Amino acid sequence: MMDVDLTRFRRRGPSPLDATDKRTHCVSVRLNVAELRLLDARRGRYQRGKWIRMASLDKLPPAIPSINLRAWAALATIVSNLNQYQAAINQGNAHAIPSDVLEALRDQVQALRLQLIGTADSDSGEEPDGGDAED
Repeated sequence: MMDVDLTRFRRRGPSPLDATDKRTHCVSVRLNVAELRLLDARRGRYQRGKWIRMASLDKLPPAIPSINLRAWAALATIVSNLNQYQAAINQGNAHAIPSDVLEALRDQVQALRLQLIGTADSDSGEEPDGGDAED
């Protein structure tokens, strides 16, 4: 018989959590229709269970005013244009502004974008989940 070398097979997926970090307890909650609608309105793109966990542990991300989201999106266009301009300079298709000036401007716009969504000083470390799982 042929022995199979198991060390050559790579494990897929994330690394297993430490026993102290592994979530083993399940908490159920019953909601009426109005409460469920309120929960769904507040959770945004987060899964229900994840949002309830973050809310109970005071780890909700800051609410971003819609005006800031619009400004953030507009600044994304400016950053993109700056990157395209830098590429054109590098290819010799545009007159150069000193590279350090262009980089400083791009960095300032990026910093402003982060301030608009409330991540310049502190980051919650949580990203919204896509999908509408029935947690």
